[in-house]
Amino acid sequence: MVNLRYRVDHFRSESLEGNPLGGPVERELHVYLPPDYFESDRRYPVIYFLHGYSGNSRKVTVTPRVEDNKNLPLGLIPPEVLREIDVDRIASYEKFDRLIVDGEVEPFIFVQPDGSLHLPHKHGVKDLTGEVQTKGSFYVNSPYTGMYEDYIVYDVVRFVESNYRTIRDRRCRAMVGGSMGGYGALRLCIDHPELFSILVALSPANVTLDLLDWKLVIPIYEKVIGRELAEKLGALTWDDILDTLDLVFTGRKLLSSIERDEEGKIVGFNERALGEWRKNDLNTLIKDKPDALRDVHVALSCEARDEFGLTKVAEELHETLMEREVEHRFEIYSDVKASLSPHMLGIAYNIIPAVKLCSQLFP
Repeated sequence: MVNLRYRVDHFRSESLEGNPLGGPVERELHVYLPPDYFESDRRYPVIYFLHGYSGNSRKVTVTPRVEDNKNLPLGLIPPEVLREIDVDRIASYEKFDRLIVDGEVEPFIFVQPDGSLHLPHKHGVKDLTGEVQTKGSFYVNSPYTGMYEDYIVYDVVRFVESNYRTIRDRRCRAMVGGSMGGYGALRLCIDHPELFSILVALSPANVTLDLLDWKLVIPIYEKVIGRELAEKLGALTWDDILDTLDLVFTGRKLLSSIERDEEGKIVGFNERALGEWRKNDLNTLIKDKPDALRDVHVALSCEARDEFGLTKVAEELHETLMEREVEHRFEIYSDVKASLSPHMLGIAYNIIPAVKLCSQLFP
């Protein structure tokens, strides 16, 4: 039976019209409504969740049931591997229902926009379900890819508030994101503190030069396909991410300009492109707008063994927030049940805690 509270809306984004890549202007919006939505006339706070890099309208982070989640297709994972994953801690709409019915959180609306560029992976790499992975927008306004920040803060928020009974007050809007979505959540709240009062960034990505030489190996792939293939897949994945960052922030001017010496150290690059790259570093943005987050509840966390190297990113952001005297929650944690992918599972396990935190902070 179809649950009318678990919705997929279609709407047209004015901000994405005429985008340079010809990406879709018609977008899907996944919306969760609380159990009493159709039995009352009350209004609800809203949690906006920004997905990670390879997410799109077909691969949202939170699904009606955990079994529906294409990011972690349980039926395709070998049983001996699946036993190492704590499925009970992965968020779903059904679990949101239970949290509300059991009184652990107040009712809320949960919104998941599509932040994909809808461009295929540079090397055509497929996910576990056989679909070619897609590139992400990083939720920014870019002259090279389109106005994805405006799409979220204007088009998505306007659509939600025009079509659902929301509390139209910044105190009742939260922005939560994981990985690329964590970057987006931070950036959108830095640029638009007038819209959001709560920010939760789970293992957030960032735009730093440290990314250029990172070696990615995802533990679950190493366990399933072996070290050698996992290293090759990691290299292809990382190359695609760097290609996208270069596209979004410099129009593909930086990576092709890099010169290295015999030891592989970077000795030259396009200075202008590097400047474009650096000005999108979250640390730079926070320093340029030190007051932006002062009236925002900020929470930042990352798994200590994050395979994408984002533990250091989180620590640097924490230091910058401390330097600018921005109050925030910060945690680097170790979770034995996240060992197969400290990045992906670390985020997945912390969505429900993020929802609980938002519920506590909503008035």
